[in-house]
Amino acid sequence: MLHWKHFTPKRGQLRNCFRRHQHHHSLSSVSGTNSCIDTRLFNSRSCLQQLRFHNGGSSHRPHPTLLPKQYLNAYDPKKFDPSTHQRNDVLFNPIDGTPPPSDSYSKPKQESAQDDSTFNYDESWLSAHLDRWRADPSDFDSNWPVSTNELQDTACKTLTNKRILWSHWDEDLVRDRNKSPILFQYDDVAHNEDKSVEKRLLKAFYQYGLVLITGTPTATDSLPEEVMTEATKNETNQERAEQAILHLASTIGYHPLQTLYGRGVWSTSSYSSFYNTDDTDSQVNGASTADSAYGSTSLPLHTDMTYISNPPGAQIFLMVQPATDQDATTISSKGQSIYLDGFAAAEQLRTENPEAFHLLASTQRRYRCIDDAEGWHLEACGPIINAIRRENGWGPVTSIRHNDLDRLPDLPPYPSQTNDSNFTTFYDELLAAHAAWDNILRRDEMRLVIDLKCGDCVLVSNHRCMHGRYAFDASSFPRVVMGCYVGMDELCSKWRRSDFSFP
Repeated sequence: MLHWKHFTPKRGQLRNCFRRHQHHHSLSSVSGTNSCIDTRLFNSRSCLQQLRFHNGGSSHRPHPTLLPKQYLNAYDPKKFDPSTHQRNDVLFNPIDGTPPPSDSYSKPKQESAQDDSTFNYDESWLSAHLDRWRADPSDFDSNWPVSTNELQDTACKTLTNKRILWSHWDEDLVRDRNKSPILFQYDDVAHNEDKSVEKRLLKAFYQYGLVLITGTPTATDSLPEEVMTEATKNETNQERAEQAILHLASTIGYHPLQTLYGRGVWSTSSYSSFYNTDDTDSQVNGASTADSAYGSTSLPLHTDMTYISNPPGAQIFLMVQPATDQDATTISSKGQSIYLDGFAAAEQLRTENPEAFHLLASTQRRYRCIDDAEGWHLEACGPIINAIRRENGWGPVTSIRHNDLDRLPDLPPYPSQTNDSNFTTFYDELLAAHAAWDNILRRDEMRLVIDLKCGDCVLVSNHRCMHGRYAFDASSFPRVVMGCYVGMDELCSKWRRSDFSFP
């Protein structure tokens, strides 16, 4: 094997020891045939405000800066392998893969605005990369209700591809087939041959972070007959609940995410851990039940699995058996589900209390999960509000990590000199910021309360929307919810394949 210390050819020979693939091709995601922009214009500061297109039109863009020519040149389609989409301009030794010595690199030639070499980039590609670079929240987010110029024929179909931050929602709205932007029928999703409903579902899930699917099969062999209501016993759909959940998981991802709660479908029930200990094809035997979800108390709004480095991107909740309401005249709390748009809450906090937003976006909080029975001890850190840092402040919010039940006590930054007054300031300011956050989460207009019926299935974007529940009576007929997780990388892959751009 060749080693650099044993092999010292002349400089020209040295360069020949490194390979650079010279495939010439075009990337469908980069180059296009319509509305393409000449990158020479991007190398000229005189074109800051107006971009001229090859088709003769023009567009005034709000971007105060332009993509660097070095960035555009590096995206030259010739510098990517057409089959693997990996870069082919990386220098390395063809025998042992080592990188070259520093003196083998040559600086790229200086290009002027008059350079004759051009690459054509699709307008939408350029716009997406400019938006991501600029990191202005207004480029990615819009507020509910959607403005009339962004509507097509119904509220369910919007021209905009922005994330729509919602509030002031109630159950009547989200169940209204003429007004709800997140309502779908399971049969429409599962039996749509041209995949148009799946595409619309992915768009709704990207825009709102929440989808309600009615009519989902709930028949399952995992429930003991003695804890089944008559309605559950009479479920005759041949498709099983587990199959329906896995189908929906493949719609917004590719396969279920394995976690401490199992490798596939899990169940939360106030009765027992019957499903999680069954040795079925869908569930790991002996999965963890060390969580307050396996009870009948209320649950405060939270995102799931804050105690792992990269929490699941989505969870699927299928109501198999609602809590029985034995006396509707006296029992108002019967396990209703609560949802809240965390991005909308974060933007509300940014508007009302920028100092609190900054603290919750810049302070690392630690979360923990311990299951003594199964041998788990998980911990992870992250801010409640994860946002892109800009030179002049904070950009768009990218994720929410919030669960006060799993959050550990906070530590201030380690001091160079011990000063109790600094500690007091840290805790006082963080407590005030968290109180401001909680004040938004408790507002009725931010909270969507739904009394889920048998067959209602909710898809929740776990990095965006929080969920919780009301308490309920743990009677002989338990409340049973089945579901699974989908990884964040898989969810983002589906969104990118659908041409959605996010920060």
